[in-house]
Amino acid sequence: MKLIILFIISLNAWAMSAREIMEQIEKANSGILGVKGTMSMTLLDANGNKVERSLTTQTLEDQSEGDKSILEFNTPLDVKGVKLLTWTLKDSPNKQWLYMPRFKRVKKINSRNQSGSFMGSEFSYEDIAGRQIDKYTYKLIEENDNTWTIESTPTSKSGYSKLLTIFSKEKMNPIKTTYLDRKGSVLKIADMKDFSTHKVKGKSFHLADLIEMKNVQTKKQSILKWQDRNVGVSLNKNQFKSTKLK
Repeated sequence: MKLIILFIISLNAWAMSAREIMEQIEKANSGILGVKGTMSMTLLDANGNKVERSLTTQTLEDQSEGDKSILEFNTPLDVKGVKLLTWTLKDSPNKQWLYMPRFKRVKKINSRNQSGSFMGSEFSYEDIAGRQIDKYTYKLIEENDNTWTIESTPTSKSGYSKLLTIFSKEKMNPIKTTYLDRKGSVLKIADMKDFSTHKVKGKSFHLADLIEMKNVQTKKQSILKWQDRNVGVSLNKNQFKSTKLK
């Protein structure tokens, strides 16, 4: 009996905490360098009416300060040329700038507006920015052979009170996230699908090519789908500046 108890204690000692799991996931996705590609964005209202958009995207991995990205809309004409620059900073609040060609000006998105809808979609500016590991606390809700379910609680200003994410152990990336609003009610559910594998310097990265964001409260839906994606590309850090958006 004593041996059995010691064995159970040993197993528990080796079990990873939620924070350690998140660190392993971050490590698994480190080294991607740069990503360029084209995407489609489909907006669906509660009645099934559809709006189609196309955009290009560039993301620069910056392990010292935090990743930087630019999204630019190509079609339709009413959003053509609109650009969003995002700095997902490690040690300070994220920074975002929106360029509107119609007005020929760059607008900084302040922190209180980052929970708002990005260009009328179900993705918020906060969603586009992604998450930095140190800006949340974590709790392991469930684990099985294939997945971890982790509850993330923001430690700073956010449009969400909690996020409940299912991570694939094989892909080391999320496959579903449930977003709770500030009142604790389910607001949105994101499903990540159609994973593809990309290699950078011999390391494999498993990335979702399709993200479906469903608003449970409004019944609206937005879908992001990669049309093509180049991973491990070299990008110039200087182009990820607000002064370069015009």
